[in-house]
Amino acid sequence: MKIILKWGILSLITIAAVFLLSNISKAFILEAPDLLRINLSSESTNEEVVSQLPGSTIVDASRHIFSVPYGRVDDYGKLAINLPGVFLPRTVPVEKPEISFRYYLFSLKDLLHDYSHGELGLIRTGNYVIQVKSIVTETIIRTCTYFIPGLITGVLLSVLLSLLASIRSAIGRLLDSVHAVLSGLPDFLLIILIQLMSIYLTRLTGRNVILVAHYGNNIPFTIPFLAISLIPGVLIYGTLRLAIEREMTQDYITTALAKGLSQREVIFRHVIRNIMEDLLMVLPKATTLALASMAVAEAMCDILGLGGYIVSSRVQNISATPIFCIVLVILAILFHITYALLSKLFVVQIKESA
Repeated sequence: MKIILKWGILSLITIAAVFLLSNISKAFILEAPDLLRINLSSESTNEEVVSQLPGSTIVDASRHIFSVPYGRVDDYGKLAINLPGVFLPRTVPVEKPEISFRYYLFSLKDLLHDYSHGELGLIRTGNYVIQVKSIVTETIIRTCTYFIPGLITGVLLSVLLSLLASIRSAIGRLLDSVHAVLSGLPDFLLIILIQLMSIYLTRLTGRNVILVAHYGNNIPFTIPFLAISLIPGVLIYGTLRLAIEREMTQDYITTALAKGLSQREVIFRHVIRNIMEDLLMVLPKATTLALASMAVAEAMCDILGLGGYIVSSRVQNISATPIFCIVLVILAILFHITYALLSKLFVVQIKESA
């Protein structure tokens, strides 16, 4: 019960921290949160506008600047545009950009109020405005179609290669050299190399072998899949290679070899069981790295997935970024909880007794 409570508290703290950080831009004020400038025709006056906008006052009659309730500039602009003789309501820029914790907290309160009523934010693409709640499920499914297979493939492949490298020394030297090269490559450069390979294959074969970018209903799979598999796989391979080398120097390995067991038998009977803890310890970090790689791949392939909606130049995230960030965090938390449960099942806990 205590462990469940601890996981719950840590998860809530993490989600809250991501929510606060993803909205940090709202703490920087470039426009006055309580001033509205309205262009008026000759048929309307400032006094008439004030009489029809409750809570507003005239600040500068010559420039038609009005004071409105704090943080309600957009709402009052929408009200003002429907008044006779009023056109082009605008915000009023501040003289110098400033940091306002009051406006930050006010914006967070508004967001939480919207979330509690099912309003998860808006995305604007071209002349269209999309409700986040109408696409969030589809977006999660789209991302998971290559994230989960890619992560599982990366884990299995790195485990198998690390074992093979330990059994066959020649193969081990080759794989260690490849690992050293891949470890030094940034994830975006690796994705670019995969894209270039895809382009060259297309030119050589005359067919679209690997889809490079998202268009219409055609969504790239191979490039994000490879990025998600390779980048965390490099981390897992290196960790397990060191773990296997550590285990091979232990006394029980020497005893087993002296009894006539081959190196392969020792690795499969004893070493695998003893490096399970190392694998489960590195998996959370590898999963976080896979999520970051997924977001980079979606950005570079222009895929509108969980990461793509955050960084894509095709859309304007009016208020959608916090939700997609929170979904990514929840996905990571679910994987971390899974690893913790697996650790309880497969790792032997040794406690000293008094």
